[in-house]
Amino acid sequence: MSQARLIGALLLTAAAAGGLLLAGPGAAAFAQPAEPAPGAAAPAAPTMTNTTLTQAIAAAEQASGGKVVEIRYRLAGGAPGFDAVAAKGAAFSHLRIAVPSNKVTPVRQSDIPWRGDWRLKADAKDLSTAKLSLSDAVTRAEQITGGPASAAGVAAPLTGDNAVLAYNVKLDNDNGPRRVVIDAVTGERIENPSAFEDWAPPEE
Repeated sequence: MSQARLIGALLLTAAAAGGLLLAGPGAAAFAQPAEPAPGAAAPAAPTMTNTTLTQAIAAAEQASGGKVVEIRYRLAGGAPGFDAVAAKGAAFSHLRIAVPSNKVTPVRQSDIPWRGDWRLKADAKDLSTAKLSLSDAVTRAEQITGGPASAAGVAAPLTGDNAVLAYNVKLDNDNGPRRVVIDAVTGERIENPSAFEDWAPPEE
């Protein structure tokens, strides 16, 4: 089974059970989930629509009282789930959302491998100007590609060189990972997202 199919199967199987990743030069493009242990059983085939990531965002925002700045699918100790960072004012919550239970557990910053020393203040401040929610951007990206989304977040802080607020959305299908960038104000796909080329921070 291909890695993309593995991710899609896990995400969509979670949806069937009722459950329920930012730009910077030189950053890695996409998170890659851990390989299953030798001899491990293959996940069940996908059976439902692509709703898992949006449900995880909703769970994280309800638990934190804030807005998700970045969320990514990851296997942790062999268990599927999402790592999320949510902002509420100047405070950040680091959360783990289990699949398929949708249970949210607060974790330390160090428990999210991609978090590192990455600063999110600029991205969180920019969220106040967004007219489109992160969940809506994920839904839009899934409609465009037809694949399940496994990660999403603010694409880049607004600067003099980058005046467009947007979301990166990572989707997985049989052809491998794919990135779609959605304008956070208009809701339209950015066809030539050169300002949002990389997915930062560096992966684990």
